[in-house]
Amino acid sequence: MRDTQFTDSDLTVYDVIDADEDMSQQILLGAVHARHVADRCQRLQSALEEMRAELIAKFVPGVFVGWASRLIERAGVVEAKANAVADGLPRASEAIAQAGQLASDHDKPVADKVRDLGHTAPADASYHKE
Repeated sequence: MRDTQFTDSDLTVYDVIDADEDMSQQILLGAVHARHVADRCQRLQSALEEMRAELIAKFVPGVFVGWASRLIERAGVVEAKANAVADGLPRASEAIAQAGQLASDHDKPVADKVRDLGHTAPADASYHKE
């Protein structure tokens, strides 16, 4: 019969808890970045509106005025999407933080006991108990 005990498991509950904490912070930073993108889109819209007004005032022929209008509209779409992402990311961050806390509360004590007994992974599955 072979020994099924691994000397070093690839992923532990400690890794999951640490990753959840890190990911929660990174998601919040993503929300800050999305707000920054929305702000830049608003600035771009203002600059494009000024340019469009100048094109109209100078009677510039061709499609430039139409393209400026399209760019203003697209910048508004990007701004709205960036704001929607920024609004949703804090909820995602909170969900991951709660998952990490749940793992810490529920699974970490078992992992601590197993580690203290010299094992690397708990044998909590039903086939280990047979």
